[in-house]
Amino acid sequence: MAIEIPNLSDPFDELTVEEYDGDKTSDTTEVSYETDPMKIQVEIPDQKTPIVVLFGPPASGKTMMLIRLSRWLRRNGYSVVPNRLFRPNDPFYTRMCDEFNSMIDSPEAAEGTNIVSFMLATVSKNRQPICQILEAPGEHFHNSKRITNEFPPYLNRIISSSKNRKVYLVLAESDVKLMGDGSSRDQYVEKIRTLRKKAVLRDKFIVVLNKVDLSSSVQSGGVYDARIAKKEVREAYPGIFEIFKNTHPITSFFKPSYASFIAFQSGTFSESSDGNTVIYEESNDIYASRLWKMILEKCR
Repeated sequence: MAIEIPNLSDPFDELTVEEYDGDKTSDTTEVSYETDPMKIQVEIPDQKTPIVVLFGPPASGKTMMLIRLSRWLRRNGYSVVPNRLFRPNDPFYTRMCDEFNSMIDSPEAAEGTNIVSFMLATVSKNRQPICQILEAPGEHFHNSKRITNEFPPYLNRIISSSKNRKVYLVLAESDVKLMGDGSSRDQYVEKIRTLRKKAVLRDKFIVVLNKVDLSSSVQSGGVYDARIAKKEVREAYPGIFEIFKNTHPITSFFKPSYASFIAFQSGTFSESSDGNTVIYEESNDIYASRLWKMILEKCR
């Protein structure tokens, strides 16, 4: 069951859109995405507040991560507001902004991921912006059907030219059925390597084992063995941690890696009895709490 995203601008390109990028593999269909990724124009008016980039391939769970984190943040005194100036001339984006609050709370997974797609949201507390979270289509980061080491121009500008400090959440998963062959995962690792080379020195990285509930590292609610979790990522994505290895002969003793590691779960997903709806239930709060704490550390 797939979701059709309305094509409100010129159909420059055909991209695969997942029903939702949560913890369940869905059928896909070829639909016209709102614009050609090579021609996308975005605006980031706030050039000071750090940008947290959710980096991952299609169906890696970026959208549900944003939804889960947004729910937790709002319950803990933060505001999460879409930046309307990010794509000012896109009527589909305007609709996303209008419906953001209602859809972020929807118990239906597909409802939320249909609306929250390709968005820049600002997280604030007491009216003071803390970070901006960028959630972009997975195909813009890595598309196994169109292998390239390059990113769309708008992403290149954000990665290399914007003045904002960036914090990259690099998503991986132990359940590799979404990138079932080793070559696809190897290509994703190479794309991460390209990101690392393009990033500026002050940028930070967090490797996230998403959908940790599918991992053998889970022990109980919110508790997992970090060594096992990291081992699973290392085996599924050979070379991923070497990208961030500190090779300096002195500082490497104190800081062996330029990337932190954490595991995350957005929640669980169940089909309704009629099979037409996917119901979303939140994960343990500890996952969002830990991830946010690490993001805050990297934003400073």
